[in-house]
Amino acid sequence: MGRASQRSSRPDPSKETQLRRLTPRKGVRVATAVALASGTAGLATLVSFTSTAQADPPSASAYAGVGADVTQDAYAAVSGASPAPPTSATVNWYPPIHSSPATNNRTINSFDANPAGGTTTNPGCITTKAGGPSFDRPNSTTAGLAALLAAATGSGFVNSSGSCTVTPVSTTGQIDFARAARGPKTSGSTLTFIPFARDGLGIVYFDHGTGNISTLTVGQLTSLYSSSTGTITVGTDTVKACLTISGSTPRSNLATTLGLTDTQLNTAATAAGCNNLIQNSGNDFFNAVGSLPSGTDAVVPISSGSWISQANTLAVDRSNLARTGGADLATITGFGKPYTGTAPSELPNTPYYQSDQKAGGFGYNVFTVVPTAKLSGFTKDAGLISLFSGSGSSLCSPTEQSLINTFGFDSLTVSEGTCGDTTQTGNG
Repeated sequence: MGRASQRSSRPDPSKETQLRRLTPRKGVRVATAVALASGTAGLATLVSFTSTAQADPPSASAYAGVGADVTQDAYAAVSGASPAPPTSATVNWYPPIHSSPATNNRTINSFDANPAGGTTTNPGCITTKAGGPSFDRPNSTTAGLAALLAAATGSGFVNSSGSCTVTPVSTTGQIDFARAARGPKTSGSTLTFIPFARDGLGIVYFDHGTGNISTLTVGQLTSLYSSSTGTITVGTDTVKACLTISGSTPRSNLATTLGLTDTQLNTAATAAGCNNLIQNSGNDFFNAVGSLPSGTDAVVPISSGSWISQANTLAVDRSNLARTGGADLATITGFGKPYTGTAPSELPNTPYYQSDQKAGGFGYNVFTVVPTAKLSGFTKDAGLISLFSGSGSSLCSPTEQSLINTFGFDSLTVSEGTCGDTTQTGNG
């Protein structure tokens, strides 16, 4: 952790030296982004180049966040760079988000669920704060919420599978917020779910280029994922039900949209022999189904925002092989296709996102989650509040919302909620 960054292109040394004096104790990625920002304030994307900088610098001053794979790339951007280095992909650098001047302009470090060179099924460990313990990298919304809850309550955290510690480790003082691509499922008031944007559940299909399942109905998807065999027939094609890892956002949102239980989804995908795929990775899906015989197809849930950001080369592209092989997001009868345009200029299809999953649609809010105790009273954290809480917070600003839109997420409308609202609570 915290290795010095190595770049093929560097900013002006004199400016970098000057800015380093002005930005003590910041993470490597954040300091670099500030240096690049000199003289170009107001620009969203500053410069792109190949980098091998460290992705997860421990910091004594930055707020540390973990959780959802769905929004990790958008959070990497507001942290200063996306895809989060180290990566062989082209890195886009951005002015890092920060708290108010009155709260010392504190920045954030967002730790990916899907680490560079690794997977969410084997995420490894992270150290989020200088001098802090090494603990399991939370590899999903569910894991991120569990780790934040453990930090807030003083209990230990361990991943339910793929643990590198095997035993629970205290995360108190090590995690300040979690990325969540769903609302609370467990009642309580320990955590506050703060909405900041809108995503849509997408369905990736592979059908050998015939197009027979490029359009699907909600009824067909419900029949497929409630089937004890994990298959249905569409036209002359057999369609298999595939599923992402337990606790992943695409999996839980699919259950909500279709009105099914995770047990039903799990039974179908297990019977189809296509369960526990890496979430939001079209390539992992394609590797599992690309060799199916002609006439046998497959589908898997995915975050539309993640698909769009990958196609637009703003995130680590984990779906390029799938797209080349003919996989795409299905059009859902009555709702349309999740995106408009073509790569690398895809955009969210707003009507698709506005359909609500709780009413059988496909849109859902994405959240920043913080300990409720940090929002008021003697334990409130003014810096955390200025970053995420209220419509005037940093993340809700027009500049950050515009950046988030390019990553495939729609800004919230009045009917969907208010960016920065702090009325929704839960314990996971």
